[in-house]
Parts: sequence; C-alpha cells; structure tokens
Amino acid sequence: MPIECPLQFPHLDRETFRRLDYQVMKLAFETHADLGISCDEKIYHNDLAARLNETDLNSSLVEMPIRVRHGSFMKEYRVDLVVANQAIYELKAAREITTSHETQAMNYLLLADCRHGKIVNFGGTSVESRFVNNPVTREERHRFEKRIASWHGPDTLLNALIGFVQDVGLFLEATLYNQVLAHHLGGPDRVLEQRPLELQGRHLGNHCFQMCSPDEAFRVTTLTHRLRSQRTSFEKLLSLSDLKAMHWINLNHHQIDFVTLRR
Repeated sequence: MPIECPLQFPHLDRETFRRLDYQVMKLAFETHADLGISCDEKIYHNDLAARLNETDLNSSLVEMPIRVRHGSFMKEYRVDLVVANQAIYELKAAREITTSHETQAMNYLLLADCRHGKIVNFGGTSVESRFVNNPVTREERHRFEKRIASWHGPDTLLNALIGFVQDVGLFLEATLYNQVLAHHLGGPDRVLEQRPLELQGRHLGNHCFQMCSPDEAFRVTTLTHRLRSQRTSFEKLLSLSDLKAMHWINLNHHQIDFVTLRR
C-alpha cells in the first residue's frame, strides 16, 4: 500500500467530533493548569495521554506512525495523538499556532483519511486551539487534470510526479512532492546544489537549488492563489542565477500545472 496507517478512521460528523473534543479540551486545560507553559512538547503529550487513558477515551494512541511508500521511496510521519481511534490531535508548546502547524495537521488528516482534527498549543498563558477539517476523501485526492502546454522540462520529472500523484494523491504538503522527485533523481546529495547569485556583477552568495540537469532546476509548490506573484519571484531568482531554466510544478487542488521558465 502506498500509505500505511494502523487505523481506519470513521467519518465522524461535526457534532460527534465536537462532543469528543469537549472531553479532550477539558483534560487539556487541566494539563495546562498543572504543568504551566515551560515544559517540552513531549511532557504535554504524555500527561494528556495519561489523563485520556483514565477516562472512557482509553484507546488513545501517542505518536501513531504513518508511512508513505512509492517505489524505493519511504517517509514516515508521527501523529502526536489519536483520541478514541477517531480523531487526530497535534500538540504544540509554541508561542502561537502558525500556518505551518495547520499544514502539518492537514497533511496527517489527508494521509490517514481522517475527517476531523485539532491543534492544541500549551505554550501560551492559556490553552490555544484550532480545528482542522479534511475537505476531501482519499478517492477525490486522486482526481486531477494536468496542463503541460508551457512545459519544456524532462519527461522523467513529469512522469515521476504524475506517478506519485496517481499512487498517493494530491493536497499533501509541497515538501513531500519535492522529496519524492529528489529521490527519483538520485537523492538529496545529488540533487541539492549551491549555485551563485549575482546582481549587476555583484556576487550575492550561493543559493540552494534542486537540480534536474547540470544547468536546470525544479520546484514543486502547492499554491492556490498568488500564482502570478510566485512566477515573478521565480523569474527574478532565475535571472540572478547562472541557470538556463527552472521547471515549476504547481499542484492547485485538482489541477497540476507544469511550467518551464527560461532566462
């Protein structure tokens, strides 16, 4: 199986999840009151899991593994907490909940085919939390349209990305797609390369590119808006470099755009 998850999550309706979450958050506030704001994340994980296991929610699972496999590629994720085999919770000890925390939680929900989750942050003066809801089913994540009219990159790169999407699906974090393509091209040691940037003859330093040939780079993004701004940014980066082209793949919901940018 391309995605290995030890649990099959029920598709909870919102009201059922809210009743479950009420019990979890009551215990989360107790954890925060007893431990304060200065502990490591792991301490909050352990305390909240112990409190859950003393209730009728005694099937909680800490650090549940999810593995993604595609050919010889394998990546393992660890979900902080699964409550009652029904919902995913990501626990943080940060100043505040960030967009990257939401992206991480959504990635786990998609991989596990779990409908509802929540981020709980113990790092502030009070418990901060944010719901994260999975909008698509596993089947829907494999439906896509590819647009290749502006693509002049290697077929191996295009086919590798399409093969992974057919196997594992869309809507996941951009980092995963980039890592899969880097693995397909020989691994990070071969793909990642520091290249010089110059502006009007001034050396600005070296920038790390993902290379698919000696003078061509690639990047995968998962942007749903501000695409023109991102294209302009890539074009500026390319103009500062000694590269001939950058191959940009953007996964926008069910649409995959393959674009080659040239100097």
